Amino acid sequence: MLSKKRKSRSSRKRPSVVGLLFVLTTAVLLGIGVGSYMGSKFGTSPAQRPTTSLPAVQPKSTSTPQKTEQEAPLQNKSEPDKPKPAKIPRSVTPPVARVREEPRPTRSLPRRRPSAMPGEVAHVAVSDRIALTFDAGASGVPTPAVLNALRAAGLHVTFFITGKWAEQNPQLVKQIRQDGHEIGNHTYSHPDLRKLSDAEIREQLKKTDEIVTRITGRPCDPYFRPPYGARDKRVIRVAAEMCYTTIYWSLDSWDAFKKNITSNEVKERVLERVQGGDIVLMHCGSQATADALPTIIQELQSRGYQIVSVSELIGR
Repeated sequence: MLSKKRKSRSSRKRPSVVGLLFVLTTAVLLGIGVGSYMGSKFGTSPAQRPTTSLPAVQPKSTSTPQKTEQEAPLQNKSEPDKPKPAKIPRSVTPPVARVREEPRPTRSLPRRRPSAMPGEVAHVAVSDRIALTFDAGASGVPTPAVLNALRAAGLHVTFFITGKWAEQNPQLVKQIRQDGHEIGNHTYSHPDLRKLSDAEIREQLKKTDEIVTRITGRPCDPYFRPPYGARDKRVIRVAAEMCYTTIYWSLDSWDAFKKNITSNEVKERVLERVQGGDIVLMHCGSQATADALPTIIQELQSRGYQIVSVSELIGR
């Protein structure tokens, strides 16, 4: 009876051990499964995380320290050395080469000249003659220097004089005539003739002619220049009815147009643009023109030009 009880007890203990092993095994497997799931979802599992070991502490040495890898500049040893990207050269502006400045040409290039209106003359088709003309209506102070330069070169040119200027400078008018220059009519008071009636235009021309005749003993030559260059067919017609040929110009020296112009600017403007057959506009009241005139005359003659009056240029 007693042996049966022992057998029954021993038989009862065995299933409990097996059960315990089963539970442990299940728990381990379940833990591994849960850990794998959690690692795949939130990061690497603890088993997959690399372990880092601290470097061993080196004992202090009394000798002179030598540079080790730890003292070298920090560098990620785990990554291979990456080739440095090639530097892209910046676009460098090449230095500007210094070009030797050539002197301005002494001979003018062909240029387009203004077309004359019917009944007037602005230039002629000749290659070796140039007419210098001087308008007189402002100051008379620079005029003696102009006359001296023309006299020294033995030239005879054309002056267009207003009646008022003649009244104010009678001795200069006499000298102009005595030096052999032509005196054209430039009206009496220098108005814009387009704004005047035919009778007023005639009065302007007639009064100037009378003043010049009284001073020099001779009337104006048969040439007329409208003040400011302001003219139209009517103005030209009225002048022609009084036996005047209207004279315009093909090259303006700008000595009355540009404020504070210098003698060098007058010289360059004339010499760089002049062509054979030109009628050049200057003013005997311009000091810049008086200063530049000797050089202009010398240079024009050195180029082979003959400086003449209006009548010599147009052949009338």
